Formats: sequence, structure tokens, C-alpha cells
Amino acid sequence: MKKICIIGLGNMGKAMLDILSKKGEFELIGCKKKDDVNIKAADAGILILAVKPQSFEELARNVTVDLGGKLVISIMAGIGIEKIQKFLKVKRVVRALPNLALKVGLSLTLWKSADEISNEEKSLVKKILASFGQEVEVDSEEKISLIGVVSGCGPGFIAYFGEKMAEFLIKHGIDKVEAEKIARQTLIGTGEVVKENNWDLTDMRQKVSSKGGLTEAGVNAMEAGGMGEIFSNGAKAALNREKELSK
Repeated sequence: MKKICIIGLGNMGKAMLDILSKKGEFELIGCKKKDDVNIKAADAGILILAVKPQSFEELARNVTVDLGGKLVISIMAGIGIEKIQKFLKVKRVVRALPNLALKVGLSLTLWKSADEISNEEKSLVKKILASFGQEVEVDSEEKISLIGVVSGCGPGFIAYFGEKMAEFLIKHGIDKVEAEKIARQTLIGTGEVVKENNWDLTDMRQKVSSKGGLTEAGVNAMEAGGMGEIFSNGAKAALNREKELSK
């Protein structure tokens, strides 16, 4: 049985540990910040790096054990394969980008492997990442960065929109708890409808936008207010931050 050490047990790392534990196909080691990373890493054949990208260089400085024979899967946003290889002195690296839906087994996880990864190891990576939802291998790290702005940051963007819906209701006299419940259920219900019907998103919008109706009026006002450009600016800001982290 392959041993996997998950380094970093924040939101994502803890979720990965829990999901893989339930699968029962791997022996798992969790490594918290206070733990000795060298002892934990030395005992595993596969390392999953789930620390914040801002903490990577500090982690690398603390790693003194030889990782040369290990397979490293990183879920750190903005940290490229070459940088991981250089700082950890390891060749067999996979860069993966799951999203928050990993917690419920519905992640879309993009991944790209270093040239040194064998086909057998790729199959193992697919098996691990498929535990969290859908996995998609891409042919460049640039695609991980670009698509990741939507798939990785998207849950946060959508939650932000939900916040604004709740704030609107609160501003007009609805109780905060009730307003947040309404906004949350609206997001959940919309996602389920799209999933169950496999609708194109434009079709979905048009189905609830009766001509001359409320939804159409609201969407038209948002468009007039530059909603498309606002989203584009937000996505570009996230992409720029990703580039900063990669340096």
C-alpha cells in the first residue's frame, strides 16, 4: 500500500486527508505545521504539498531529508513545477489545482506533470485526484493558471455574489440569518438545476428571463453597469497575483 504524506492540513489538506482516508486505498500521514516535516516526509513515497503558496519557500528551507526518490503532488496556486523541483531538489513533480468543491467530492482538478513522471505514476495521480471529483490533465502550466482563475477562484467569486444578494435583502429589512439562508439556497438550487439538466448557462439564464420580466430587467441593468468588465477585471487581478506568487 502506497504511503501518502499530506503536508499542510488547512481547509484543502484536511479535506484531502479525510476523503482519502475513507477510500481506504492508501496509508496516510498528515503533517501539520508544528510537526517535524522531515520525519513525516521520509516515511512516505508520495508527498502532497497543501501549504499556502506564500509558505512554500519556508517549507523548502525546513526540508533537509532527501526527496529525490519521491513523487510530489503540489496543489499550491502559482508555484510552478520548475520552482518546486529547484527548491526541493526533486524531479518527479505534478502540479494540480483542485477547488473547494473537493470537500464534497465535486472538485474539478486540473493537473500537469513534469516530463520525469512515468505513465504508471500518471495513472496513480489520476486515481488520487479522481477521489476528489473530476480530474483533467492539461498540456501546459499556463492552462492551469488561466482555467484555475475560474475553477479555483470561482467558488470564492460565486460566494461573493451570494454575499451581495444577502446584503441587498438585509438592507431592505430581511433578517440577516434569513437573508443568508435565502442567498445560500438560491446558489445551491441553481447549481443543482444546471447539473441535473445539463443546461448551457446562457440557456439557463434565458429560461428564467421572461421577455419584459424581472430577471431580464435585472440582468440588463447589471450589463449596463459593466458586470462583464467587472468580472474580467477581477479574474485578471487573480491571474496577476498568481504570476507574482510564481516568482
